[in-house]
Amino acid sequence: MSVWKRPTIWEWVLALLLFLMLREWLIPLQTLTDTGVLWPFYAIVAGVIIIDLLIPYRWLTLPIKAIGLMVLLHATLFDKPFFDTEWIGALYRQMIHDLPLAFQQDWASMSILSRNTMFDLVLVLLATMLTYLVLEQRQGLWFVFLTELYMAVLDTFLPYDASAGVVRTLTIGFLMLAISHLMKMTNMATLAGKRSRIMLNSLLASVMVIMACIGIGYAAPKTGPSWPDPIAFLTGKGNDTPVGVMKKVGYDNNDERLGGPFLQDNTLVFIAKTNERSYWRGDSKDVYTGVGWEKGDREYESILDPQTYTWENTLFQGLETKKVQATLEFKGPQQFPTVFYQGQLKKVSNYAPPEATVVYDKMNQQLEVRAGKINLVQLSEKNGRPEYGPNPLLLKLNQYKVETEVPIVSEKAVTNAGTDYPDDIKERYLQVPASVPPRVRELAATITKDAKTPYDKVRAIENYLRSSGKYKYETKDVPVAAEGQDFVDHFLFDSLRGYCDHFSTSMAVMLRTLDIPTRWVKGFAPGERVGTDAFNYETVEVRNKDAHSWVEVYFPGVGWVPFEATSTFMSPVRFNYDLVTSKPEIPVPLPNMENQTDIDRGNGRFNELEEGDSPAGSWIKIPWQVNAGLAVAAVAAGIIAWRRRQDIQLWWMRRQLNQERSSEFPDRYHLLMRMMERVYTRRQPGETLREYVGRMTLPADKRQDLRYLTELYERTVYGYKQMEQKARTTAEQILERLIRQLKP
Repeated sequence: MSVWKRPTIWEWVLALLLFLMLREWLIPLQTLTDTGVLWPFYAIVAGVIIIDLLIPYRWLTLPIKAIGLMVLLHATLFDKPFFDTEWIGALYRQMIHDLPLAFQQDWASMSILSRNTMFDLVLVLLATMLTYLVLEQRQGLWFVFLTELYMAVLDTFLPYDASAGVVRTLTIGFLMLAISHLMKMTNMATLAGKRSRIMLNSLLASVMVIMACIGIGYAAPKTGPSWPDPIAFLTGKGNDTPVGVMKKVGYDNNDERLGGPFLQDNTLVFIAKTNERSYWRGDSKDVYTGVGWEKGDREYESILDPQTYTWENTLFQGLETKKVQATLEFKGPQQFPTVFYQGQLKKVSNYAPPEATVVYDKMNQQLEVRAGKINLVQLSEKNGRPEYGPNPLLLKLNQYKVETEVPIVSEKAVTNAGTDYPDDIKERYLQVPASVPPRVRELAATITKDAKTPYDKVRAIENYLRSSGKYKYETKDVPVAAEGQDFVDHFLFDSLRGYCDHFSTSMAVMLRTLDIPTRWVKGFAPGERVGTDAFNYETVEVRNKDAHSWVEVYFPGVGWVPFEATSTFMSPVRFNYDLVTSKPEIPVPLPNMENQTDIDRGNGRFNELEEGDSPAGSWIKIPWQVNAGLAVAAVAAGIIAWRRRQDIQLWWMRRQLNQERSSEFPDRYHLLMRMMERVYTRRQPGETLREYVGRMTLPADKRQDLRYLTELYERTVYGYKQMEQKARTTAEQILERLIRQLKP
């Protein structure tokens, strides 16, 4: 008996349509999640469909699918040789580590390796089930309906335009149903030529009807949406409560109104090669308005040749530093007229386009890139030459190199810095609007009641926001403050959930109420390491989802020091804990936890395990002998299962028959005939049951029993007659006897 099936051309067409339908389920992942590429998922779906279409034995398809899945995981997630068992051990250990998180549905805390593996397994099972139901059983109507419902929900309740997807799924789904139904009809025809003619004519008519219906529906005039805002309509809030507009995460110059939900976006922004991972600083803002951040008075300097400019130490001074070099290359569709750099800038070079000039905001340390220089005045009779300045047109750089210094902050220096702030610092960075209610000030005072120095107060508020468990990191279900309500007050006392803008703004404002100068800083988190060269320079990818905001606090004699208030991000700033003290650590006031749920770990990049980040003893090294033994046992079990496949199949069918004793006689007869096909010979297309029984090589007594059951089946099904109790009992006895005697 051949191991391979010989699918007809129409079965291949049906398989292609099923693949296209499953593809429609995967396409929204790139918009609604942080999924980068979809081709591995397409490969899984296509591979499962082809394997199930070509191989009739399900026991044989299982190891083939498993091997294919391992090859795909290795190709997409590992860079070690395929036959190196180290990557298999790493995969096994990571899955064991993340399995409890999966049961807790804490997806964000799982590593990308575990999430990809589990999603791939689910996709294999789903594609296998759909191949069986749609291609073999011809039960596709429910799947088409479910796909349309899926598209409708996405289009209605999420920021995803499924208009084209609805049209595509309708077209593909109706074609799939038409072909499936026509294949059933043609099987009833006796001549092959007649079958082909019926199929082609019927399919042509079906395609014309489908195209006409969809074309009319697409072109016809349509009314406006019944639910301009369906979520507000369903929750009964109407237009009384402000609803956040769903937007994508990313770096934006406009911060006048913060808050509202957003979607993660995995779009690549730039690739950097650097010897230190740190914040990529873009800009800072000092005026809090109650709903967002703006810039106050600014002092600009025009820089016509950024490569030769001498940058002053305007961020910090008197600290130990590390020299950092970074080369940034913008690969994605998004570019910015801003120079991103780590720490304190020392030099900008190798930029393209080379004609770029810079307008430097000295108060906020922001570099705005301009498109070359222009003549600002006409030729002067006095000096006889023009005066140049930066072009007012913004310019987006494709690449550049920055040399910077990142601080190694002395805890002793910031602790002993005191409160002798310069007048310009106090005037600019202690501003708090009248919209901030007294309870925000009271909360800040309560948190820091045991703190002695400004640094102690900074750490107390930072720890409270990060570790108290009261505030949840959330990006999608983020309510917006009501009209007239302060942004910080709403986050601290009402919503209790938000993302980096909520945490950083709250920390900055609470510290200002304690007369500690702060400012709000934005840029990008360090990014994801994707490689390291021989000189220990790391290659990192920075994506839209790495857009981030944090706080800078001013300490006299030290300058601006970054702090991280968001629980899902780890601060890359180095601290030298050189302060010798016997004082106990400042306690963090904990809120009432009776009604609090578990801390949500959020979608921060640093919640994913990196190499070497796990605590000692959490990884178990498996000896290669154990791996080899398990592999040999698995291969042996597979060989035994393959050699005994007929016995296993018959055992499974006998089990089904025993479980279905209460089923009707026709159902049990069908199962018996399937077992006969496994043991003796397959039934030919168009062959009647009597012809099939007569063709089988059977002992006389078995043939007589089988003919009796076949006659009972025909009378019951085609004669619409109920079986008498005596005949039913006899039939059950014959069924049991035939089943016991069946051997492969």
